[in-house]
Amino acid sequence: MIRIFTLLMLTGSLSCYGKENGHRELEPLGRGPHAVGSTNMAVAAEFRDLGDDAMHDILLGKRDPEGRYRFITEVLQHPESAWIVEAPVPNQPAVYGPTAGTSLPVAAFVTWPARADQETSPYDFPYHGGQYGRFEDMLAPGESPVFADPEKKYPLIVLAHGNDAHGIFDIGHAQDLSRHGYIVAVPIYGDDRTRVAGLDNDHVAFLRPLLTRALVDSLLESRTFGPHIDADNIGVSGHSFGGFTALAAAGGRFQGHSATAVDPRVKAAVLAAPWVGHKRLIWDHFAFGRNNVELNRVTTPVLCAFGTADTVTRSDFILPAMQQLSGPTYVVELVDQTHVFEGGSWEDRNAWELLFFNAYLKQDADALASLKIGRSMNGGGVDLQLFDYQKLPGNAQSETQHAGEFQP
Repeated sequence: MIRIFTLLMLTGSLSCYGKENGHRELEPLGRGPHAVGSTNMAVAAEFRDLGDDAMHDILLGKRDPEGRYRFITEVLQHPESAWIVEAPVPNQPAVYGPTAGTSLPVAAFVTWPARADQETSPYDFPYHGGQYGRFEDMLAPGESPVFADPEKKYPLIVLAHGNDAHGIFDIGHAQDLSRHGYIVAVPIYGDDRTRVAGLDNDHVAFLRPLLTRALVDSLLESRTFGPHIDADNIGVSGHSFGGFTALAAAGGRFQGHSATAVDPRVKAAVLAAPWVGHKRLIWDHFAFGRNNVELNRVTTPVLCAFGTADTVTRSDFILPAMQQLSGPTYVVELVDQTHVFEGGSWEDRNAWELLFFNAYLKQDADALASLKIGRSMNGGGVDLQLFDYQKLPGNAQSETQHAGEFQP
């Protein structure tokens, strides 16, 4: 494999490897070499002028003024050409609440490394004027994707959004990863479709990894993407509740419950300001069992970035949780950042994320070496890797320690 890291980044970083303590500032990779394509997410004409607030509610699955739940699947112009997955929910009311025994549709868009010599079809999703990126080459109905290398298998990354959020926030993020050689799937979970007023709604936390696994199943089983996905190299990346989703998919049991739909196919997880618990009145409430001890079941590599000024997902919950992990672990603090990072710190997260996925989903030895010694990323905001929390391959607990304990 041609090592872009060697050409663009490591000349200035790894050439100093071994001097002093070996910790170095790293250079981000920048824009990847590939063109990028995406599945169809066109909105029907009668819904294009709803406005940002109304579209936000639809993306979340909220009720309309008449009290009816609405979801993005109902407003797409070509739903047959979009990536919509009917996820069966086990008939376990104690776990899945009002969704138990039903089938729940999940909408997603998929991006991939595309050929650069074809005519593009850009599309601006009608939400905040394309602030979060435009679909640079969206498939027309009935059209099939053309990959940069039709004979190659690409790693798959799922981008899991947070609470009160949706996948449209990740259009640019997904395409940036695809330019570097990844197939990226971005679900729109529609969490509010199943929430019941006055209840804890714990079933939503059980649904997240279940729906994520159903999306991965659909991609691997499809003729469209299945033959082009490297099924041995799948990652999940998420912000806030999406970070929780990544941890649960990677092996963390929500509330210690064996019904959590973990997915042993997930080989790497990236967390940004992950929800792992919070203060409830005077008590600490943990997502993964008392003191998040169930996270010791997570043996896959994890990269975590958090804001030091975050009062929503606080560092005094996140840092002890990262110590519970059993696999390779890397923790980066984003100085003075709140729960929703500023632009430069998102750039830092993206740079660390790409380095991490290159190391663990592409088995790039140079990327792994940079990850080991990287103190910070040049540019962006102020970021620092916390080496006291770093666990390297070979020093972390055995990746097979809990392999037989995963529950489907």
